[in-house]
Amino acid sequence: MTAARKAFRYFEYTLTLALIVFGAYCGIEYASGSQPLVVISDNPSSMSPTINYGGLTITYRTPFQDLKVGEIIAFNDPRGIPSVIVHRIVAIVTCSNGIRCVITKGDNSITNPTNDPWNVTQSDYKSQVILIIPYAGYLSPSLWGLKGYEAALPIIFVALLIAFVSWVFEQRTKNKSNSADVVLPNSKEISGKLETKVEKIW
Repeated sequence: MTAARKAFRYFEYTLTLALIVFGAYCGIEYASGSQPLVVISDNPSSMSPTINYGGLTITYRTPFQDLKVGEIIAFNDPRGIPSVIVHRIVAIVTCSNGIRCVITKGDNSITNPTNDPWNVTQSDYKSQVILIIPYAGYLSPSLWGLKGYEAALPIIFVALLIAFVSWVFEQRTKNKSNSADVVLPNSKEISGKLETKVEKIW
């Protein structure tokens, strides 16, 4: 096996392991009531330039009492609108009923020049953003306007594309290894054969 094939095998194993761990993490987070993946679907994004349209955020359910100013969180819209908002904490206060509340704001100073007109409570809070992956959210069916079975098309397309690239790479490495395994006769063998033919002629 060539070095290129070994490297590709290691890459495949690492990617598979990472996907398994990531899937397990998402499952645990969903089971705990969190939302581990949030796609930024507002355009222009209220969190631009930190998180632009189509960005994917990976979140973790940090305890509400441990949240700090400057951290980005995902929460249900306190107005009762069925949507998840991703904004930054700009202040932590005590609400009139004595409970802990956080004040949030989008990073986009044009669309969100002031603080949000609500206080986020523990009942609204979902999770804290720990990782931002630009453009990964374009795989989300919500950005494609797809529903039902069509919602799986972007993911299926990417999976097929990865499989095709993997197959092409394997074929190329196989061809290279096969060509490298061909043993050409050396000069001594060639001269020996010529001498044998000459002897037979004479």
